[in-house]
Amino acid sequence: MNDLILNELSYPFKNKYDAIAGIKTFIETFGAASTLGLTRLRIHENIGKKLYRLEIAPGYYVSDWLNSPCDQQTAAGETAKKEASPFDLRNRFREITANAPFITDYEPIEKEEFDRSSFEIALSGGETKAAEGLGTAFLLDTIAMSFLSGSFWDTCKIERLKRYVIKEDGGDYEEFVEVRHVSRPAHIETHRQWSDKKKRESLKTAGDLWDRREEFFPHLVLCGSIEQQLKTIIGIGSSYFNQLIDRLKLLDAYAKNWTSGSFSESEVKKSYGLDVSGESPYTMKKYGNQRRFRLPDGRKEYFEMHIKTGQLRFHFFPDEETHRIYVGYIGPHLRTITD
Repeated sequence: MNDLILNELSYPFKNKYDAIAGIKTFIETFGAASTLGLTRLRIHENIGKKLYRLEIAPGYYVSDWLNSPCDQQTAAGETAKKEASPFDLRNRFREITANAPFITDYEPIEKEEFDRSSFEIALSGGETKAAEGLGTAFLLDTIAMSFLSGSFWDTCKIERLKRYVIKEDGGDYEEFVEVRHVSRPAHIETHRQWSDKKKRESLKTAGDLWDRREEFFPHLVLCGSIEQQLKTIIGIGSSYFNQLIDRLKLLDAYAKNWTSGSFSESEVKKSYGLDVSGESPYTMKKYGNQRRFRLPDGRKEYFEMHIKTGQLRFHFFPDEETHRIYVGYIGPHLRTITD
């Protein structure tokens, strides 16, 4: 599941200026959600195929914001910032992929559950409203996303969503359920552990990890013979498989923040808990070719740096010009001068 579910109760805003600020927060939240692999937004079919027709404030539509001059796309009293200019925000909003309906015919089990259920929530003012988007997020085991139109939606979980269910035998029951939820970028981090666990459980083979490498490790480049090594040497049944993912994710976290300066073994150990080792000049002189792998652009480099994972090693090359980290080998430890 790569989809967020739009909470249709979180709009409209009170006025145009609150809506402008809210759109900015919404875009930033959606961008943060992409780090969890959530790259699409499901919307109610009443909105249409895109968010442009959404009445985000009384008489003010998303299309009005998109087509307004850039100097009008900043909330009242707010100065446009260089890192998130109105022009940039408009382009980023257009990149949001939105699809309707909430639940498709390709999800027959969830669709049947949805058809036999109704969801409602008591809002802060005491009013109770139907909540199809929140209910969909619950049934699909994903995250509901709201516009930050009020303090009620400023939470990482909706705790008391009421569900009424008609059972197959004609009986019925009620229950309160909890829904994962975001409305600002800070909420995303609270769901990272859940997301990582869900992604790992979705892997059926080691080849799946290779196919989804950019989703799991967006700041690393896996090259060399990694694909074959994952499938033939390690395998999803290996006791080292989860350890390998853990260590690569830690290296990925370092790579994300490595934007200047030289690669720092001490920083990797201090901040990320990874013991990085190099090779002795004698080992490199005699067995260096075992550590030479091809980069995606065809060049060959020595992947001297390595991290231990039980009996396995993964060798990587930190390119100090581009500040990218390439992983070229995962397997048993390579020959050294002491072997």
